[in-house]
Amino acid sequence: MHNPSPALIILSRDVNQYQALWEASDLSNTSLVLATDKVAEVLESTFKDQATILLSEPDLAVQVVAHLPNLKWCQSTWAGNSPLLNHSKQDYILTGVKGIFSQLMSEYVLSYILSYVRQHQTFIELQSKQQWAPPRIRSISELTIGILGIGNIATGMLSMFAALNVNIIGLSRSAKPPLSHPQMPMFTPNQLVDFIGACDVVINLLPDTPATQAFIDRTTIEALIASQQTVTATTSDTSDLPKSRQFINAGRGSVVTDEVLLMALDNGVFTQAVLDVFTTEPLPAQHVFWHRDDIVITQHTAAISKPSDVMHVFMENMTRYTQGLSPLYVMDWHQGY
Repeated sequence: MHNPSPALIILSRDVNQYQALWEASDLSNTSLVLATDKVAEVLESTFKDQATILLSEPDLAVQVVAHLPNLKWCQSTWAGNSPLLNHSKQDYILTGVKGIFSQLMSEYVLSYILSYVRQHQTFIELQSKQQWAPPRIRSISELTIGILGIGNIATGMLSMFAALNVNIIGLSRSAKPPLSHPQMPMFTPNQLVDFIGACDVVINLLPDTPATQAFIDRTTIEALIASQQTVTATTSDTSDLPKSRQFINAGRGSVVTDEVLLMALDNGVFTQAVLDVFTTEPLPAQHVFWHRDDIVITQHTAAISKPSDVMHVFMENMTRYTQGLSPLYVMDWHQGY
């Protein structure tokens, strides 16, 4: 069964690009009734009662969905959709975007891991002091890198790490390795302490769901601190002392509270945190993170949604929708992803 001719609203900060891409498309059986970057224009529009489809960033969409009485489907332009998933209106199909972030996210993660192991910041500081004191340099192939959340983006990273001879371990609810890397060691959430303890780098790619909020909690960090203290007290060989460990959060800020992350840094569980996401965005100017030398703030830029990539997903879904088929990447309201 085919859906009747849909009416589309585009609400996006990149409205000009999306509108141009739409006008160049061949989906003539759909009416673009409004294209804007302003929430107020949607709320004041006479077309809002007609709209059945919304293409938008979730933080904008969440301000208008309750005012679109005939909304059937919202295509998000982001990978993360917590603003909409946490909203009371859930009587429409919500689709995300997948398969377009792996390249950018892989570049992001690799750049900061290499900066960490190749001691870029140390060399900058030494140069400012005109001091010749080369630090110990490690190869990325010496590392064990752990990924929290083995989804589409993580799977896309694995071939890159494999090419660099990196030891990769993963953690997920099912503890099933991805089909592309069936031998990859996997951990379950109740093995989180052992998982972090085995890593030189921890990469968080978990979505924001009730099950992942404060996933790395105070109890976990306290157990890791206790483990480090035990190692320090019982060894005389400095090569066996607790390892330095980098934490990269490119998933969602809610996975660890600010207080717990600071405790982890202050006690050496993590020696550096690279943070792309935060519990509050933009990060307030007075926030302590801005003043920490052991924190790198990248302002939610790890994998920016490019309109051309999003539009490719949207056009495929639009074709499926108008043919009465289920669109791709439908979000589960209950599971939160």
